[in-house]
Amino acid sequence: MSNTNENTHNEHRKRLKNKIKKFGTEVLEPHELFEALLTYAIPRKDTNPIGHDLLEHFGAFHKVIDASYYDLQKVHGIGPESALFFNIISAVVELYNKSKTEDRIVKINSTTDCVQYFRDNFRIKNNEFMVLVCLNKLNKVVKHFVYKGTSETEVEFDLRQISNKIIDGNVSGVVLFHTHPSGSVEPSEADVASTQRIINSCLFNGINFLDHIILNEAEHYSFNRNGIVDIMKKKYSDFVKTNDIYNDIHYNKK
Repeated sequence: MSNTNENTHNEHRKRLKNKIKKFGTEVLEPHELFEALLTYAIPRKDTNPIGHDLLEHFGAFHKVIDASYYDLQKVHGIGPESALFFNIISAVVELYNKSKTEDRIVKINSTTDCVQYFRDNFRIKNNEFMVLVCLNKLNKVVKHFVYKGTSETEVEFDLRQISNKIIDGNVSGVVLFHTHPSGSVEPSEADVASTQRIINSCLFNGINFLDHIILNEAEHYSFNRNGIVDIMKKKYSDFVKTNDIYNDIHYNKK
C-alpha cells in the first residue's frame, strides 16, 4: 500500500472516531459501527467496504455478531484475527446481558416467566443451541447449562451428562430451552423424542420436569402449555408401573 493510500485511510479513521467522540455511536449506520470496530482489528486498510459486506452476507446486524469463527471468514477482508475479534465481541455482549440479571433472585412460576428468563439471558444465534435450567423447591434458578449446536437445525447432548448435572440436592425441577433460529417453533419428531428421554431421566432421579420451550426471534412453543409434558410423564409412569421390577418391589412391600 502506498503512503498516500495509507494516509487517506488514517485520515478517514480519524474522522470516523472524531464523529463518535462528538456525537456518540448512536449516529452511526450499522455498517459504520462495524467499520469502527474493525479499525482495531485490521490495521492500514479501508474497513468501510468490509462493514457493508458483513451486513450483506449475513442479512442482519445481530447475525454478524452471532456468526461463527469460520462463517465470518467467508466474507472478503475478514481473516482469522478479525473473525476471532468478532467472536470476542459476541462473548462480551452475552456476558454483559447475563451480568445485568445474575444478582437478582429469579423465580420461574409460569411459561411467561420461562420465556422472559430466556430472553433476558440468551440471544438467538445462527446455530441451534439448548439450555437446561435447574430450579430449587421455591422455583428459583440455581444454575443453568448451555449445549452448543453444530448447525442451524441440530444440537447434540449427552443424556448421561445431563443426568449427572441435575442430581444435586439443590435441584428440584428443570426447564429445557432450545432454539430454532431460522424455522418454525413447532417441535420436530427428534425434539419430541429427545424431550421424552430427558423427562424419563429427570423422573427417574426424582426431579420434576416443568417445561420444554422452543424459541426463535419472534415466537415460542411450550410443551407444557400444549399438554405434551403431562402426556410424556404419564407415558413414563405407565412404563414403570408395568415393569416387572416395579411390580416385584410393590408386591414385597405388602
